[in-house]
Amino acid sequence: MLQRGIYTPVPTFFKKDCVTIDYETQAKHARFLKENGISGIVVMGSTGELSHLTRAERAKVVENIHSAVPELPLLGGVSQASVEEALLEIESLKNAGVSYALVLPSSYYGPGTKQQGIIDWYTKVAEKSVLPVLVYIYPGVCNNIVVEPTTVKTLSAHPNIVGTKVSHGDVGHHALLGLDKEIAANGFQCFTGLGQILLPALSVGFQGAVDALSGAFPKLFVSILKAYDSGDFEKARELQLIATRGEELVVRFGVVGIKKAIHTATGFGETYLGRAPLNQDVSPEWENYAPYLSACAETHKSL
Repeated sequence: MLQRGIYTPVPTFFKKDCVTIDYETQAKHARFLKENGISGIVVMGSTGELSHLTRAERAKVVENIHSAVPELPLLGGVSQASVEEALLEIESLKNAGVSYALVLPSSYYGPGTKQQGIIDWYTKVAEKSVLPVLVYIYPGVCNNIVVEPTTVKTLSAHPNIVGTKVSHGDVGHHALLGLDKEIAANGFQCFTGLGQILLPALSVGFQGAVDALSGAFPKLFVSILKAYDSGDFEKARELQLIATRGEELVVRFGVVGIKKAIHTATGFGETYLGRAPLNQDVSPEWENYAPYLSACAETHKSL
């Protein structure tokens, strides 16, 4: 079972040519996260540009991170549309060192996909998966498909479906999942994918967050969780405000913005740009958000 905590979805680092994978920086960043209290790492998620890498490249990145931090559990992103391809990807990830499969729904046919079809698809994957499955709900990269709370509740009863990551801002959905006693009784664990609502998510029973900005400021998010768990709600609120302001960078600039924040905060790597089409710099509007980034950095340093 995944422990309560903060999990970081790591980017894939590239050399200056924006093609060659920078394995040295990848390992260095993973060790930095471990040293600063992160409970586990998500590899090959949307932040990791999984769709821009081959299966062999994805496996090699995972192997590299697993070698760098063998003590940390790795969650591997899976986005294949067919049951068979998803299972092949899960097997590849397991062989590379992943402990849990973070699986997006099959989404090619968009919102016309029925919830019962989603249940059937996840069930078929879970029945043959060599790893425990988490339901990854991220409409922004899934053709606007939302896995409804009632669907998640049904899936939570499957012995090989052990949790969910909710990467949308519907707090009502968070509450319906986190407060449902039947879901909890199944041993099913809920994590928000949005660090900007970590504190509200914790208040409705979530176990933590899988948040990209924690890749730059891990102690900030770990400290929100610790403050909440210790009953220091005033400190938790103060830290949450700083984090939520910083998260505006993620909302506005996406993966490249996340990578630039990590590069700015840590100095890791030759570039924060990715493979095409993510090889273009963020807009000049970045400077409007720089004070929020500085506040996150100063707070992280003080913790």
